[in-house]
Amino acid sequence: MIALTLHTRPVWRHNGNIPDLLKGDFMEKLSSNIIANSLNFHARNNANSLAMVYGERRTTWKELGSRVNRLANALIAAGVGKNDKVAFMFHNCPAFLETNYAVQSAGAIPVPVNYRFTGPEVTYQVNHSDARVFIYEATFAEAVEAAAPQLTKIERFVCHGPSAIAGCAAYEDFLNSGRPDIPQVATGWDDVAVMVYTGGTTGFPKGVMLTYAGHVDMFCNLFASIVTRTAEVNLTAEQLKGITKIVAVPGMGLAPGLLKTRLARKILSSKKAYTSIEKAVRYLLTHPPATRIGYKSTVRFMTPSMPFFHDASYQILMLGVLLGNTCQIMIDGLSFDPEKILSAVEAEQPLFMANVPTGWKKLVSFPDFHKYNVKSLLAIATGAGVCPVDLKKKMFAKFPGVLLLDMFGQTEMTPITSFRVDTGPENLKERSVGKSILDVRVVDEKGDEVPRGEIGEIMYRSGWIMKGYYKDDEKTAEAMQDGWFKGGDLGYIDEDGEVRLVDRKKECINTGGEKVFPLEVEEVLHHHPAVDDVCIIGIPDEEWGHTVRAVIKPVAGATPAPDDILAFCKGKLAGFKIPRSVVLVEELPLSPVGKMLRAKIRELYGKP
Repeated sequence: MIALTLHTRPVWRHNGNIPDLLKGDFMEKLSSNIIANSLNFHARNNANSLAMVYGERRTTWKELGSRVNRLANALIAAGVGKNDKVAFMFHNCPAFLETNYAVQSAGAIPVPVNYRFTGPEVTYQVNHSDARVFIYEATFAEAVEAAAPQLTKIERFVCHGPSAIAGCAAYEDFLNSGRPDIPQVATGWDDVAVMVYTGGTTGFPKGVMLTYAGHVDMFCNLFASIVTRTAEVNLTAEQLKGITKIVAVPGMGLAPGLLKTRLARKILSSKKAYTSIEKAVRYLLTHPPATRIGYKSTVRFMTPSMPFFHDASYQILMLGVLLGNTCQIMIDGLSFDPEKILSAVEAEQPLFMANVPTGWKKLVSFPDFHKYNVKSLLAIATGAGVCPVDLKKKMFAKFPGVLLLDMFGQTEMTPITSFRVDTGPENLKERSVGKSILDVRVVDEKGDEVPRGEIGEIMYRSGWIMKGYYKDDEKTAEAMQDGWFKGGDLGYIDEDGEVRLVDRKKECINTGGEKVFPLEVEEVLHHHPAVDDVCIIGIPDEEWGHTVRAVIKPVAGATPAPDDILAFCKGKLAGFKIPRSVVLVEELPLSPVGKMLRAKIRELYGKP
């Protein structure tokens, strides 16, 4: 039997003693308040470079630093103290970043709220988090104002726009009431940087406590892994140029040399090389490049289909403020608008863009895609869900020559656990999310490791695992096993050491003693010309336990016959995997990051 624990070499684990490990004048200043001092460092040394673009609005690092300081001091004056919780509800806009950084600068803990929540959902999260202040935008006033009478712990409401809540402060007035000086509230590496709530697919959402150290640990390992992984693949000259431009931000001069070295793969397997990468990444994150030279924002990026309240996108906001030489390009609007996004790419020329698979599908299918210049994009990324090979091929067709990073993770892991680098459509792997950047193993129902290639539950261990679920020691203990986090995903490790996802453990359908994984059936049906999207669910059945049902959203103008759908599956799937029934719907409910809401779909269409 082959043990499947992949003992990757962690580049850096803080062990609770980061300030002692990272010496230097900047680090000593940074340790007093990690976000406030980092942000204001960039505001001084990168003052006139853009930090954010939102439609026609442009915000420099100096402007961002000034507004964040005022808002942070306004919160402190309102009674917000160290480790207090501040809830806020914004779409992807400048106010989200201002509020988040201000809460952290005040020494408090930000609690971003899903802007699609209804009144009862807002009530649960805000009350559970023990937030004392609630900042929101008027666009979502209906849900917030419906919840307001039940939010008895909230001492101050602040609204960006008109509000019907008595005594609610106006966002700009509240912000401008604060002093402009840098807040002096110390934060430590093991303090909670943010409390991100899970999607609540099984019971109520859980508040995941993520630390400052956890974010930096993850970034260090991710950056070092990107350097080594790109050295292992066959890069074209343009791809080499692109990845160098993105990775070799000031302070990362090591990267280009590594990528150009023919013996890179052999050299990078040595402990000495890993140590060098560790030092470079550590220095980058804690000694911004302005300590040596004046610099401008060099890496413009977009995450248009990833809401900031979700950790898939939130992590990038943390990285941006630590690096300070990035510019977040945001789309003015709530919906995913391919035309606006492509227009922004052409006008703002980002180097990097990340989307969830659903977002990429909408983008590459946009009829007028060819009218826009997207050549500035050197790397694109997908995450927060499995990206099918067929979709990746379309992405390469629309963005020829890019590097494609397939990221995978979970909120509890801050969040990245593995990634894959693809340089073209030739060597794509179905359901592969690449090699891990931490320790990973695959176990059976008893918790024992399974042989390589055998399906089991994927578990993770790292230095950047969550601090725990807020006020829920029982669920924290359930999720952990001897220091390993139980991810809830079924998968296996393939012959190349890559993680292959099969499905969520709880989504497996048992029909007549046979196991059916919805993703496998969905992949087949996605090839049907009349199917735009599909969700496979199990239907209770007295004889079989459950039978398989396909809930299908047809392409515009199509009405596929159920018999045609079933016939299409024959020869492609074993008989017990072929759906016994088909339901056609106009829309399939999706989460904010484009994942199928199977529980909602079962509720709507799961009756026998």
